[in-house]
Amino acid sequence: MTDRRRSDDFKQVSGYVPVDLAREFKSICAREGVSQSDALEEMIREWIGKRTGSHPSTPQTTPPETIADVVRTNMTKLKSCGVKNLHALSRGEVLPTPGDFAIITSALAIPEEQRKNIWQKTLKFSVLSEFMGVKVYKDSGGVKEDECEHSQNSEPTGLEL
Repeated sequence: MTDRRRSDDFKQVSGYVPVDLAREFKSICAREGVSQSDALEEMIREWIGKRTGSHPSTPQTTPPETIADVVRTNMTKLKSCGVKNLHALSRGEVLPTPGDFAIITSALAIPEEQRKNIWQKTLKFSVLSEFMGVKVYKDSGGVKEDECEHSQNSEPTGLEL
């Protein structure tokens, strides 16, 4: 995940708005699980697009490598897909079920080859990272059951690497 404060690719923008507008903005961001930075970026792109008569520019970034990257950058779009644990997925705290992975990648029209790469990198990251206790859910027709803890000291179950 990019630390926007320390990245040369991001710049802080600020302004003053009425208190009630600021409260409502913060409340909606919190309720929808969207960072204020992401919401502001979306609004600024739309605002620029309206004034220039063109489509809002999209950032020139590399494609997402893991499911956490995919979810984090598309949180607003994915809210209506019915996938639970979006916040935990976006932070890399849990891995998606194969069913949830299919829902997410289909909703975003991610091509099959890119889906395979994202799935492989996600699993590789969860196994090789220094983060302990990544939760893995086995898929059983879309129902999460048999939760197991995964760490560097245990073998993954039910998933191919």
